[in-house]
Amino acid sequence: MICPQCLKTIDDHAAVCPHCHAYVQAAPARKSYVFCEGCGARLSASDRTCPKCGRPAPGILSTDAAASDLAAGKTASFPKLTDVMLEGARSGRSARSSSVQDVLSESLDPSATNILDRSELDRKSKKRNPNRAEDPYHPRKIVSRRMLLAFSAMVVVACAIAFVWFDPLGVMPGFYQSVRTSAQESFPSREGMGGAEQLAEDAESDTQDEGSQTLEDQTLSDEAALAELTDLYERVVAVNEGDAFADAIDSFNGWYMASSLQKRQDASRGAYEVRDELQGIIDELDALRLMEGSPYEADRDNVRQLAQWMYERIDAICASWDVSLGYPDGESMGQHQDEILAPMREAGSSALNSYYEHVTEWRPQEH
Repeated sequence: MICPQCLKTIDDHAAVCPHCHAYVQAAPARKSYVFCEGCGARLSASDRTCPKCGRPAPGILSTDAAASDLAAGKTASFPKLTDVMLEGARSGRSARSSSVQDVLSESLDPSATNILDRSELDRKSKKRNPNRAEDPYHPRKIVSRRMLLAFSAMVVVACAIAFVWFDPLGVMPGFYQSVRTSAQESFPSREGMGGAEQLAEDAESDTQDEGSQTLEDQTLSDEAALAELTDLYERVVAVNEGDAFADAIDSFNGWYMASSLQKRQDASRGAYEVRDELQGIIDELDALRLMEGSPYEADRDNVRQLAQWMYERIDAICASWDVSLGYPDGESMGQHQDEILAPMREAGSSALNSYYEHVTEWRPQEH
């Protein structure tokens, strides 16, 4: 397997790496969950019945189960109809007399049904339209007054927009000319300076001012630069010390030789996600705009170098995954082990050593 610290090949049963003397810990066992067979809710190992529907947990109702569990299982589900119960119901049915009186006695109570009141329907029909016989089962829909007013307003606005856009009477050019004339009378200096040319120059000047203002807004002050660099530094350290990087190494050690292509693809996702996260941090560092002569330029370069070393480590694992994923499903992977591990061996541990040598002293400090 691969040592999670120095990335060198070591014995699969080794507890301590012979190269960097790091303790090699096996990946933690995945916690298994039990799901209810009735509603599908997730149960814990200590649940004996489902807290949602009351159904006994899978494996509870056995020959060795307690009496309370059997009682819970009996009351938590509906009993099934057996052939004996159905046959008994049929025989009891056939033994009874089938007279007309018996059949009528088994029917539903007519008073319990929902019967329309004819007088009430007639009253409502006459109230709506005294001269029109209305179907009680299909009442006439009345258009709301608010809906009618809203529709009328929409029609008026649409007609106004169409009139201005198409200008059927030809009044808009004269309106535009009157606006220009009023502007020239209000600002006579504009006419002497060239009119349209002066307006174009003013617009270009405004655009340049807005661009310079936007650039100044993106430039970070020293206080903001320290806060941003500290956050990016902690994110780089979290990638190295968190579970994501260690899980990526454990997944590689456990599945890069699997014959199933699907299992190799699932195990490789973690490494590619870590690499994408580090690339995002590097992009954010490159996009930082510091003030001219800022004392935090060196801190930005140091944090970027730490992120780059971490990127080189995970990129070597991704390169080995690229080789492993290049083989088809069901391929015997034993003969390709050296080829798969070649990118990681070429990368070596120089990036790891450099990272640990400078990670503490390169933490951004207030200047």
